[in-house]
Amino acid sequence: MTSSSQTTLHIGFDDTDSLKGNCTTHLATKIIEKIYNRVDFLDYPRLIRNNPNVPWRTRGNGAIALTLGVKEEDLKEIISMSIETIEELYQKDPNTNPGIAVIKGSIPLELKEFAQRALTDVISINDAKIVAKKLCLEYHLIGNGRGIIGALAAIGNTLSPQEEDFTFELLTYRISHSIGTKRKVDFESIKKMDSELSPLVFNNIDEETGKAIICPTGLDPVLYGIRGEKAEVLLKALEIVQIKEPMEAYCIFRTNQGTDQHFKYSTSAIRNFNTFKGEIEVINPPRALVGGHIIFKGTVTESSKIVDVAAFEPSKSFRRIIEKLMVGDKILAYGSVRYKREFQSFTIQLEKCEIISIADQFKEESPFCPECGKRMTSDGKEKGYKCRKCGQKNRHISKLKIPIVREIQLGLYIPPAQAQRHLVKPLIRYKLPSKNTFHFVNNWWKKYASK
Repeated sequence: MTSSSQTTLHIGFDDTDSLKGNCTTHLATKIIEKIYNRVDFLDYPRLIRNNPNVPWRTRGNGAIALTLGVKEEDLKEIISMSIETIEELYQKDPNTNPGIAVIKGSIPLELKEFAQRALTDVISINDAKIVAKKLCLEYHLIGNGRGIIGALAAIGNTLSPQEEDFTFELLTYRISHSIGTKRKVDFESIKKMDSELSPLVFNNIDEETGKAIICPTGLDPVLYGIRGEKAEVLLKALEIVQIKEPMEAYCIFRTNQGTDQHFKYSTSAIRNFNTFKGEIEVINPPRALVGGHIIFKGTVTESSKIVDVAAFEPSKSFRRIIEKLMVGDKILAYGSVRYKREFQSFTIQLEKCEIISIADQFKEESPFCPECGKRMTSDGKEKGYKCRKCGQKNRHISKLKIPIVREIQLGLYIPPAQAQRHLVKPLIRYKLPSKNTFHFVNNWWKKYASK
């Protein structure tokens, strides 16, 4: 809680990195380092993943929000320090367009609704600016300022424990001289950490390949990241995982990763680049495409629109479930909408699915002879059947319809960990009780002395 002499200050920012380097979370630690002793942190830094389908995202479409208690006389300087840090350290690239938003006091309902829309829709820069101006928010744009969308959404997505699911992520950072070299993290210690702390940590080891997936591969400064249910558990993970290179800093973020928050607000509307959640009935059998992708045609129950539904090769074993679907089966599809020119149609790109109805399927076989019980054969077109053993003929007997034993069952199916998007809720989390509060741990952030 803020004291009577403090003001609640929210700072949001996004689009400070590029595929060539940097990371918005890393920039957050630079701001934290400068203001840590002059403010009260009222929440962990929030790492908010927005609609993962927008075409201009860098990686996971993540934005940062800081919620602070600041003395009235320090407000102007804290805001200036934060903005100047972003302006100085963001990745200088033609495709990087930072946006910064600042708001004091409580979060307006309209901003919360904007944040919900940012999870599922494509929002224009102009729409974001209209919201900012209407709410009289302070904002700053660099380049075309596209980052203002994520900045506003991060502030508006408060992850209220009474209303939203949330997780934590411990992110560790490399010293600048190590960036671009192979990350030196001990695999056996990752396995040990996962074994000892699961299910309170998740998505550390891919269950199909056995590979560790906590280390990124790009030029960004992240050394490794571990996701979990409680901040204190992540500090234990930090102690267990062994590294063989210097660490610059670490920080624990509160996030919407692994929560399905984008699907909470999704609909079955078909709009390009939007998220999708809706019932679909299979109308054509699944088929394999070049590259190992599986695709079928289906009808969206709510709108009767016909769409392609695809499970792409990176989803690995998940495709084996999709290819076993048959005409008449119904699924609750979770994914994204893309217009595919090569198919001249919209495609639902599956992130997961729930099989909710399995259609009865039959195969036809020749009938048995009513006299001797042997299998009969066709006697010619419209002539019925004849028995080769006893000579019995029958023009009125019909083929037998034999039920096909289906190889799939009702239930929820999710791709393996390495194929899951940041927001997708992994199966292991479905078994855990919901949490409606959180508390700060000591040492949730640390900067190591330079050597």
